[in-house]
Amino acid sequence: MTSSKKIIMLVEDDTLLNELYTNLLTKKGYDVVSVKDGETAVEKIKQGSWDLVLLDVVLPGISGFEVFSKITKPTKPSYPIYFLTNLDSNDKDKKQLEQAAGYWIKSNMSPPDFLQKVKEVLK
Repeated sequence: MTSSKKIIMLVEDDTLLNELYTNLLTKKGYDVVSVKDGETAVEKIKQGSWDLVLLDVVLPGISGFEVFSKITKPTKPSYPIYFLTNLDSNDKDKKQLEQAAGYWIKSNMSPPDFLQKVKEVLK
């Protein structure tokens, strides 16, 4: 990994979406580390230096909400964390989603929309 490239951690258990997002981001020049479960995400996130973390909510093992809690306590990291979700937000979920820098509804984003959002966050 070169220091001039932005480094993104992608936590997405859906194989198709994981490959899609990873390929899109890589082709745009980002370094991407992707994992598919919550426990591995916590380990990797704590070990790395990230410019952005994209975190699915529904994961095998521990949920994205639990991952978020583990990596933001006792202090929030300096990099932005965005939840990726298709959840219909009830009040409890919405409160948890709002703890991050933001959340993106996967089903509402085309690949160009996704890349535009990443670009805006990493400006």
